[in-house]
Amino acid sequence: MEGTSIHVQEEMLLAKQSRAEGNEGRARVCARRAAGTAAGMYLLERGSGSLEDNALQSLMKLSELDSLPERVQTAASWLVERVDESSSLPPEVDLIQEAKIVIGFVESASDS
Repeated sequence: MEGTSIHVQEEMLLAKQSRAEGNEGRARVCARRAAGTAAGMYLLERGSGSLEDNALQSLMKLSELDSLPERVQTAASWLVERVDESSSLPPEVDLIQEAKIVIGFVESASDS
């Protein structure tokens, strides 16, 4: 799983770089991939995931778990939310921050 953790870190770095370059669409994609990879690790460790699941599928499965803390479930739900016609989400939603919440939860769950 170490390689997967590195992949999560790389995607988050790309998300931050993309935002700094003014490419919010790419930042959202990278944040989703990072959180989805982390979600996939979490689900696999608990026997709920599949190696065939992509990042979005893992996030969808994670967002449907009743056992998650409410804030993590909300973050996962925002990460699978579709953007509107103008390619935007509500202004209060920052997918990089939401990804950090999911990743932080997965890391803390893996440590225990």
